[in-house]
Amino acid sequence: MRSGSYTAVDDHKAAADDEDAGAGMIGTVEFNASTLFRYATVDVDALQKNLGDAEATRRAVEAFIHAFTTSMPSGKQNTFANRTLPDAVVIAVRDSQPVNPVGAFEEAIIGEKRLEQASDRLAKHLSDIDEQFGTTPFASWVVRVGDATQPLDRLSGAERVALSAGVSAVGDTVASRLSASS
Repeated sequence: MRSGSYTAVDDHKAAADDEDAGAGMIGTVEFNASTLFRYATVDVDALQKNLGDAEATRRAVEAFIHAFTTSMPSGKQNTFANRTLPDAVVIAVRDSQPVNPVGAFEEAIIGEKRLEQASDRLAKHLSDIDEQFGTTPFASWVVRVGDATQPLDRLSGAERVALSAGVSAVGDTVASRLSASS
């Protein structure tokens, strides 16, 4: 955890001759630079039922994946310049059930090479879940940056892609699946 201090100056107060000069407020803001793990799932069949159109469903899934991946929580953006993009994104299409791999991070990752440790834990945890529960995705993609995220290349059947290619590939998969079920 880190802390930053700030001073708020009252410009009107400084201009007034009858008031004392000084800060309007002095305070501190605590923050940390932790790893952020996010998970989302889209029920394509339910979305298709609600939208009633396969092409609209495809576009909605593509838009969601792109927006979810590139958006960040909006609090304190000006204070901390938190406009970071993910180091890794795993996109999986399953015909069984959604799988949240948050258990990979039950224990804190400490020490050096935290990104590599996190990538390794995530790859191992997802592989273990898929092996034990038969939830292996029929299509998956990994968007990753740098060598530290290389452990994610071990995910069974996952194709390493850039985000735009991954979004398009998911859209193609959704369109194909929806047309097959019609």
